[in-house]
Amino acid sequence: MLAGVIRAADESDFDAGFEVIQRVWPRVVGSVAGWRHEFRAEPKEARRRYWAAEEDGRVVGWATAFVVYESAERPGGFRISVLEEHRGRGVGGALYDRCLDHLTAAGVSRVDSLSQDADAASAFLRARGFRHHSTTTVSGVDPARVEPGVAPDGIELRPLADLDPQLVFALDAEASVDIPNEDNDDLRFEQWHADYWAHPDVDLESSVAAVAGGRPVSYSLLHAGGDRGMSGMTGTRRSHRGRGLAELVKRATLANAAARGIRLAYTHNDETNAAMLRVNAKLGYRPVGSLLGWTRG
Repeated sequence: MLAGVIRAADESDFDAGFEVIQRVWPRVVGSVAGWRHEFRAEPKEARRRYWAAEEDGRVVGWATAFVVYESAERPGGFRISVLEEHRGRGVGGALYDRCLDHLTAAGVSRVDSLSQDADAASAFLRARGFRHHSTTTVSGVDPARVEPGVAPDGIELRPLADLDPQLVFALDAEASVDIPNEDNDDLRFEQWHADYWAHPDVDLESSVAAVAGGRPVSYSLLHAGGDRGMSGMTGTRRSHRGRGLAELVKRATLANAAARGIRLAYTHNDETNAAMLRVNAKLGYRPVGSLLGWTRG
């Protein structure tokens, strides 16, 4: 039987919701300010909604449902988080029902989600018709242990903050479509600029690009939150792959991360992305967990 109440949530609940997220997903990197920015920057077509589960006036569960606007297919997505001590009371199921009702009304033909690599989470989603389609390896490293590299002839290392965002967008748009098990085939500059370039948790000064002939050909993006960081994206133009540039820019970005006080940096990679996993291993990253991708429809 459900304990407590499920209600619609908004920005005024973000502090309480973020506290739940941090406890359920301990490797999350970000801030409430980042959440607010994302909420305000998203286009209307995202149709983002939030719900909070309360018991005795305290938020113990959090959920969001949305349309993935960076994919031409426009699938739906949702995330559900319930504090461990409040599970088994119907909270997750009630939040899921709100998410599914919203996505059904949005008319999506496919619904995707992400879970911890845990038996209970897997059973929850399988019971609702979802199938596991991908596994993401989460790895971590102390950036102070990563030595910066030396740029080869013809390559200049520069902070993203010094570059034309249009040129970085062109690089990102090309590299993003090659990420395994992700749909990033409908990136648009103005929205990309709001989502990433203007995001308060993105450190453009510490993020580094390799520049050749006046344009960026590889880059690594750093998200920061307190003393933790996350590689938001590391990508290289197809014409410049196989030259060690991804390792070079990631080394430089991690060195900058250490200088700004980050003590632990995470990165997420699909388990089939062998090339990037090899780079991470050379940099000293070690697996610290896994996330499971699920789909229905």
